[in-house]
Amino acid sequence: MKITESECQQKKNWYGIMMVVNAVFFFLLHLTFVGFTNDDAYFVIVRSQWDSLFELLIDRYLTDSSRVLSEAILFTLIRMPFFVWQVLDTLICILVYHSLTVLLVNDKQSKGNIIVFFAFASYPYMHMGSAGWICTSLNYMWPLATLLYALSGAFRRYRGEKIPAWKYTLYLAAMIFTANCEQSAAMLAMTFAMAFVFAVMDKKGRWYELTAVLIGLAGILFAMLAPGNDERTIMEAENWMPQFFDLNFLEKARLCSVFVFEHFVMIPDVIFFLFALLLAFCGAGREGEADAKRSGFDRVVACLPLAVDIIFTGCYFIKDFIIGHKTRYDFTTPAIYMEDFKTAFVQISEVVGLILFIAASVYTIWRVIPDLRKKLVMIWALGCGFAVRMALMLSPTMFASWHRTLIFMYFAFLYCIVILISMCRKQWKRRLIYGILVIGVIVNLILTVGLQIRKYAG
Repeated sequence: MKITESECQQKKNWYGIMMVVNAVFFFLLHLTFVGFTNDDAYFVIVRSQWDSLFELLIDRYLTDSSRVLSEAILFTLIRMPFFVWQVLDTLICILVYHSLTVLLVNDKQSKGNIIVFFAFASYPYMHMGSAGWICTSLNYMWPLATLLYALSGAFRRYRGEKIPAWKYTLYLAAMIFTANCEQSAAMLAMTFAMAFVFAVMDKKGRWYELTAVLIGLAGILFAMLAPGNDERTIMEAENWMPQFFDLNFLEKARLCSVFVFEHFVMIPDVIFFLFALLLAFCGAGREGEADAKRSGFDRVVACLPLAVDIIFTGCYFIKDFIIGHKTRYDFTTPAIYMEDFKTAFVQISEVVGLILFIAASVYTIWRVIPDLRKKLVMIWALGCGFAVRMALMLSPTMFASWHRTLIFMYFAFLYCIVILISMCRKQWKRRLIYGILVIGVIVNLILTVGLQIRKYAG
């Protein structure tokens, strides 16, 4: 039987092809990075003052941080050539891509593997260099990678795949490393709580999901009881936000929510915009019978996230770039106290805009996604990503920690984006979406490589 050219195209191993593309892309990107800057340079000095790694880790636990596992790797890597980290972090990017394809595609011949790559490659990787490449990646990108890898095991179990014992060992090791950092520990507990509920509903074995929840909770408890975290909170309040202990809960919640919202709208954000655009496409379109039956109210609500993004980003663009002649890609932090009408108006309107964006997004996902479990997972992912970032309102580094702490929100958006893309059937929409993803990758390259060029010049 003769195989047609189109059938040959369909039998391509797109997973393998894009795995190579992903590896080459991130390895070349890593080669542009400048090593041992910012906090990494400080940790080089700290390590040089200790002969014993074990004693250093004990001292750090007592005086500064509960992230014992990542710091053990950190203080090992900073004594090696920077190239070692570049290779290891590239491998982490490969693991992230692999895990995302398991979660979202699970078919080596599907072109969905291409979309997953472009979605991942559009994440602004410059965030991992905000406090030094090695220490930042170890505390955020590496735990994200191990979280996604552990979740891929839950998805495989859900699909009825047989998992060998050695792979379970890797999954459990990934869970333990994920629980090493506060944000990722919370994500581990919350995401696997949903997986545990699904396992109970299906009357399947749930020891794996329950183990992950318990490890995540243990990681949170370990961080809460670590004496070094209390010491660091006092130090950070002195350095970053002296007003922190004078603020009440609502003031902290307001400041943290405003900061998060401003990150996505103060400067045009490709991923945030694409998520909002896809909600409008899927919720207000008329591509099929189900879309035609959607009410006018549903269509208006589906467009609200996009309207919120355009209005606020447009206002900031006019204010900062057109009127203010802004030339650098940077952010300002919100005023801590609303001492005048202008400050109060801006912050209250942004809180309202954020609430409107969240409510409309959740409503639209619930209405347009036909599969109950898929819509629950999408909403839960977004909620978890937002919750762990909002939890930083309990820390005086709610501003100072900056972009890197938004990583779980970004990947929740990317997860939803890939699912929503599959629902867009009209060719012009898909071409526009692919074009935006390409723009996202280009923006990532410009921002990340541009940051390194400035560091070389400095």
